Amino acid sequence: MKTPVATSVHPVQLRLPGQAAAPQGPVDPFMMYVMHHAFRRDLTDFAAAVPVTPLHDAGTWKALARRWDLFSRALHHHHTGEDLELWPVLEERADEAERVVLQAMDAEHDMIDPLLEKAAAGFAALLENPDEQTRSRLSAVLSEAVTVLDAHLAHEEADALAIVQRRMTPQDWADFEAKMQRSNGLREMTKVGPLFLKGLHGEHLADVNARIPSALKLIVKLGGPSFRRLDGRAFYYIGA
Repeated sequence: MKTPVATSVHPVQLRLPGQAAAPQGPVDPFMMYVMHHAFRRDLTDFAAAVPVTPLHDAGTWKALARRWDLFSRALHHHHTGEDLELWPVLEERADEAERVVLQAMDAEHDMIDPLLEKAAAGFAALLENPDEQTRSRLSAVLSEAVTVLDAHLAHEEADALAIVQRRMTPQDWADFEAKMQRSNGLREMTKVGPLFLKGLHGEHLADVNARIPSALKLIVKLGGPSFRRLDGRAFYYIGA
């Protein structure tokens, strides 16, 4: 399916499964939506894998712990970049009601970070003490993380990105994305790039591929084999 062509001065906004909104405007924040899709998908997969992975399968638990580290690094970098490079720019231009939304973004990030740390500790604990009680605690943390993160991403998509469309230009957004890429570095992008495109198929994958630059496609290709090996081992029991 061909990527739709905008019939106005505004780009056609990307819509992916699970996405809450895609506010119209001059900016095309498609990579934001791609990353949100990846974060939702990953947390759902972790929450599904933990209850069914056999406690005695240490190799899979090690893979899950490594895969969690990759996911949590990507999410932490995403949120840190917003806190440092996006929300402050918007707050300078926002009205009072918009500032309330942007302050909520910061507060919601502060709710998510401790859950990431608890889950990392849970995976480490399962490697040391693989019992049902430890598994149950980790499952509870992941369940809470799914709920909290999904609510945050929906709030961001519906309200914060509407502010982006009102207060930023395409060049402003390009500058923000360039800062995010520089802060991540090529080596890390080779590791996390394939994570972002996992689970996109058919018209959704075609739409994303039509938008991403050639350099990112190459990064995803280079990092793909290593990512798929780790991903396949980590989620072996759910076939994600």
